[in-house]
Amino acid sequence: MTMLSTEAQIRYLVQWFQEWSELQRSDFLPIMAEKYANKIYVNGIINSISNVDCRDKPMSLFECRIKLFKEWFIGWSAEQKENFLTQITEIDSTFAEKLNAELQNGVPHENHEVNGEIVLED
Repeated sequence: MTMLSTEAQIRYLVQWFQEWSELQRSDFLPIMAEKYANKIYVNGIINSISNVDCRDKPMSLFECRIKLFKEWFIGWSAEQKENFLTQITEIDSTFAEKLNAELQNGVPHENHEVNGEIVLED
């Protein structure tokens, strides 16, 4: 299996972010907030995509991309994480404002749905 460089990973994620709808970006927000805050929200459970083994249907393209984000993010340096955040901010300043609010205040205690389904992370 070919390993992508971190720079390539970030390029892919930035491109995917640009392609995502507002709904997909809102689904991505708590996942990204969890990674940048380096803690778990909502009473120890973050609503995001991870428990895919129990599903009856295959993952969507969006869910696969979120899975890759989670896998890649843990290998990035602080500088690379900052670079990704900067690029996302340049693309969608409103998303960045919402992300900053979530990082400062925590994720609101509500169910975040992905494609109409609530998926919880372990």
